[in-house]
Amino acid sequence: MAKLHPTLWRTCRILSGNTRLRLFRTVVATPNQSVTVLATQLGISVPRASQELRRLQSRGLLQAVRRDIHVHYRPVADTLVSSAPPLLAAMQETFQRYPASEDDDIIRIAKGFSHTRRLILMRLLLVGPMDKEMLEEIAGIKRNALLRHLRILEQGGLARCQHERWQVVNPVHPLARCLCGLLVSEGR
Repeated sequence: MAKLHPTLWRTCRILSGNTRLRLFRTVVATPNQSVTVLATQLGISVPRASQELRRLQSRGLLQAVRRDIHVHYRPVADTLVSSAPPLLAAMQETFQRYPASEDDDIIRIAKGFSHTRRLILMRLLLVGPMDKEMLEEIAGIKRNALLRHLRILEQGGLARCQHERWQVVNPVHPLARCLCGLLVSEGR
């Protein structure tokens, strides 16, 4: 079987979806439920639940097991996806530490990593603080787009501007810590 290489930004785009996040939380809390049961619990259609669960599975975060005509999901990281084990562990820790009422924080963090330009900015900021001019020049991102991406990073609690220099915020959220760690390890 070939090794899968899902991109980090696409995985984060999947994690930033409210319905997918609710399904993921439910599967982690109560593994091995069928798609039909999960759809009923969340009040969505079975085809939609199936599609959203397949998206999470395609990122290596869930495993599908067919039993007769039913498909059951459980939180098992695909070892062929290098980012899956740490991401699944981070999400399990997140779900354990934070109630569903705080899932908007997960969505904001994931959204911060859900675009290639924001990944570039985070990699640069992980090296050290930089002003807008340096970021614009090094990243090759025009000013308006740069400011838009920096605001999204700031909303996710990932970066902040202090004394006219942007810097990474020390990540305390398990998902933010994991994603920053994955960025650093990808850069090696």
